[in-house]
Amino acid sequence: MNNYLSLKLKVISFFAIILVVFLHSYDLVIKVDADNVLSLSKGYTTFIQEFISQGITRIAVPIFFTISGYLFFLGLKGSLPEFKKKMKKRVKTLLFPYLLWSALGILLYLVLQSLPVVQNYFTRKLISEHSTKELLETLFLNPIPYQFWFIRDLIILTILSPILFWLLRYLKIWLVAFLLVIWSYNFDLVIIANEALLFFVFGGHLALHQQNWILHHFSSKKAFILFTCWISIIVIKTTMIHLDYSTLFVTDIIHKIGVLIGVLAVWGVYDFLVKSKESKYSFIFSFTFFIFAFHEPVLTILKKGFYSILGQGEMTSIIIYFTAPTIAIISSILIGYYLKKITPQLYSLLTGGR
Repeated sequence: MNNYLSLKLKVISFFAIILVVFLHSYDLVIKVDADNVLSLSKGYTTFIQEFISQGITRIAVPIFFTISGYLFFLGLKGSLPEFKKKMKKRVKTLLFPYLLWSALGILLYLVLQSLPVVQNYFTRKLISEHSTKELLETLFLNPIPYQFWFIRDLIILTILSPILFWLLRYLKIWLVAFLLVIWSYNFDLVIIANEALLFFVFGGHLALHQQNWILHHFSSKKAFILFTCWISIIVIKTTMIHLDYSTLFVTDIIHKIGVLIGVLAVWGVYDFLVKSKESKYSFIFSFTFFIFAFHEPVLTILKKGFYSILGQGEMTSIIIYFTAPTIAIISSILIGYYLKKITPQLYSLLTGGR
């Protein structure tokens, strides 16, 4: 992998994690506390949040899984020692961080739920009342930092990787096409998200069969056309939802077309917007995983805290929608920076050596 592509993957991954935080900032329906559920009626706040969190940000997860699949299968020949090496590495980069952050989430909730002043803000069952089975399910399957479903699915994909490799070797683009149909019709795969499987395999296909494509630079004209189409599709979909003008099936199809075009648009726009090499500020891209891991449940705590202070309303909602994720992102970077500086070994353990 050349330096340009390496930096491109880092920058786009960082951009994608910013989108993820704003995706999770969506607060048109939020359980402020055990007795108070906020649901805003349609207005400018709902339109803005739908446009961003249900439109713009929805390319983030496909981008992450595509990059993960590409990096996993890059240079892979299919030998057993290769898969053993890959899986051993993923124990450090995926499994350990997954269990550590999941355990920290349980510990954080256990402490906070013991404080009477904030106990009422928790809408889920108290950790102290969990059975052993429920604690194990929370630790291994449904972490309190719910964004770790992404890592859980990556772990499953790693386990399935030998099968996926041989399917990709012989079926090539036809496997991607088949999974595209699965994703388009929302077939439930039970153990893994269909979106995760599709884009991980797509990334694998690029690594094994289309490396020239991944290195291809879009012209500014093509990138602009893709970007304009992407934004236009999101505007149309958001307007249709806002005006109750379509069925769920229609908006879902439009949404998926927008996601596919959006991924290509972001990949292409990078080539003419970001032309410089790594600078002294490039170190910030190394905190992508820490932002991913740290921003929840911090973001939820911030939103509920702001609502309890500022009250409820359309203006309050839009202020919190932009303020809470901004604080969560900045605090993640600052805490990650000082944690890495003061206790590099702990930071390395929490981030899987990233």
